[in-house]
Order: sequence, then C-alpha cells, then structure tokens
Amino acid sequence: MDFPLTVPADLRAAVPPGSSVLLGVSGGVDSSVALALLAHLGCDVHCVTFKNFCTAKGEFGGDDNRSCCSLDAIDDARRLAARFGVRHWVSGVEDLFHEQVIDPFVQSYLDGLTPNPCVNCNTTVRFPQLAQRADELGVDLIATGHYARTQRTANEVRLLRGIDTEKDQSYFLHGLDQTLLRRCVFPLGGYEKTQIRVAAAELGIAAASRPDSQEICFVPDDDRTFLFAGRGGDTPGDIMDSSGRVLGRHQGLIRYTVGQRRGLGIAAPEPLYVLALRLGENALIVGPRSELDVTHIVCDAFLRTSPSFPERGPDDTANPEIEAQIRYRHRGVPVTRWDSRDGRLEIDLTGPAQAVAPGQFLVLYDGERVVGGARIVSAN
Repeated sequence: MDFPLTVPADLRAAVPPGSSVLLGVSGGVDSSVALALLAHLGCDVHCVTFKNFCTAKGEFGGDDNRSCCSLDAIDDARRLAARFGVRHWVSGVEDLFHEQVIDPFVQSYLDGLTPNPCVNCNTTVRFPQLAQRADELGVDLIATGHYARTQRTANEVRLLRGIDTEKDQSYFLHGLDQTLLRRCVFPLGGYEKTQIRVAAAELGIAAASRPDSQEICFVPDDDRTFLFAGRGGDTPGDIMDSSGRVLGRHQGLIRYTVGQRRGLGIAAPEPLYVLALRLGENALIVGPRSELDVTHIVCDAFLRTSPSFPERGPDDTANPEIEAQIRYRHRGVPVTRWDSRDGRLEIDLTGPAQAVAPGQFLVLYDGERVVGGARIVSAN
C-alpha cells in the first residue's frame, strides 16, 4: 500500500525493509497511521493493545467505552491490524497499571501533590511491557504513535522533540533509559499532526477525524473524585491568603493544584490563584498571579535521559543552552545553573516561571534534545 506522505530519510534508515517491530496500537488516528507507515516501509509488524483497566464493566467511571483501552478501542485496533495483515495481541496489564500508575496518582493527590500519570505509565508500564512482549515474540524494535524522535550517535541514543511543536510528546518520554531508547521507533515524530490526519483520511482510516482525547485515560470527564472514595482528601477547610487571612472555604484539597484559578468560589478585587496546599492545616493558600513567580526549583532523583549530559553546569567546559519545561505544553525557561551531583536536581532560571506544581515533572532540554528530568519537590 502506498503511503501518502514523504518518508523522512532518518526513519527509512532506522527501519529498513524486513525490520521486526512491535507497535502499540489503540485504534486511534496516531497509532493507525504509524501502522500504515511501518507496513509501507516493508517492516515485519506485530501489534499489541494493552488492557489497563477499563474493559471491566463499572470500573473507573462506568462502561461508557470512551477511554483508550475500551472494548470499542480494542475492536478498532484488531480490525486495523487485520486490514494490514499483521498479528494483533491484547495484553492485560491491569495489576501493574494499578500499582505503578493509578495508586501513585491517588497517593500524590492525598499528599498535596500534582501527579503526571502519563510519565509514570510510559516509564514503568507501556515501554517496559512493549520491550518484554517484543522479547517474547523475538521482535527487535518497539514503536508507538508518540510525536517524538530519536537520533543515534556513537555513544548514545538521543531523544528529540517531535517537529510539531504543538504536539511534541517528548516530555512524557524523558524517563526512558538507553536500553529502551535503543529499541524505540517513533514513526510520526517527523510529521505535523495535521499531515497525519490528512494521511489517515486518504488511507481510509476511520479514526481520521476523531478528536484527540484531552483527559487522563482513567479519569472520565476530568473528574477524579471517584478515585478517592473512602480514602480522604475531601474534607472542607479554609482558603487563606499568604498572610493567613481566611477568604473562604475549599471543598477538599484533592480538588486543587498549584496555579489553578477556576473553581475557588471566592470573590476578590483581582484574580486569585492557588499558591500552595498545606496538608497539616488542611488549608488552601491563594494569591495574585505575581505570587506564583519562582526562579529556583528543587526536584527529586534526576533521571538522565542523555548519559553525556553533565551533572552540573554551566562551567568552563560545558555551557549548553539548557531550558526547563515544567509541565506539558509549557514553553520552557532558560536555565542559568543546574546541579544533580547529590542525586537530586536543583536549578535556577533566568526569569520567573509560574504555576510550578510539586509532583509534576521538570524536563531539561538542550535545544531539541531531552537530557533528563525529575519530579518537582519545591519551588521558590
């Protein structure tokens, strides 16, 4: 089957005809086009859909079949694989997904933090499981529909941003180590999302016009409160400003995150934002936007995506232009100093960043290259 887009030379080099590839498919437009592209390149493609949780009726918001591993999505993936003549497996990872993704997600909110479950999923479930299934099948490479790229050098495999700056998903992949990156292929990283939708329509893929999901896959309608039934975190308490003045009442700290503006339910002369969650006092601290500004961030254990990245800098021998991205879709702020020598990461920024939420991930970039990341502990 002809593919309607020009194939980047680096992708052709990464997967020459006959390469064996295990592709994670969801039935959505991205993984569907990735399959069409790999088949066009003459790869020996195998497909797997991971069943995380949501095919069990009544679990995690009911059986509305909207999430990425619903019964409908699995059927879509199976039909897609059949169309391209490749084998398709469904792999149950429910227990692992609960342990590594859902339980830490819930505990983070109970601890007053703002988690990013997609990073945890990619680092501890999706890609390790892809590699394990590939080993079982005797397959060399693993692939997904993420918008990111890899680049091989003499000493390492570099993780790069996808060329579509609005869709780039390298932030979510910073926890992949070199063992996994050496096997990874990201077929869509060299394209814009609009190109992929056009290609899907020309290929007759049913998901071509399906909108992208903006929700966490196990949190339907962006309402996470059902996850905390019987676990606390929903006790009302005081909303205070940074001086301790009580302004109102909150409905449980699990409903809020640093930088949040909507849903506070209090009137003020200027817009107020969540500045901090104080668990000991069960208090929500709010203030004007200017009080969100931070220039110093402390993170926990630094995951070094690029082994060649120095432990600290800048200095006389290494002075790259490093930027810190503090959440997905954040534009990044230049870094004046970083230090990860004691196992954690501390950085100083050239200017203020806002809404730096403990529990989120900070990812460092050297230009397009992901060099590492860590979970935010504090900021000031």
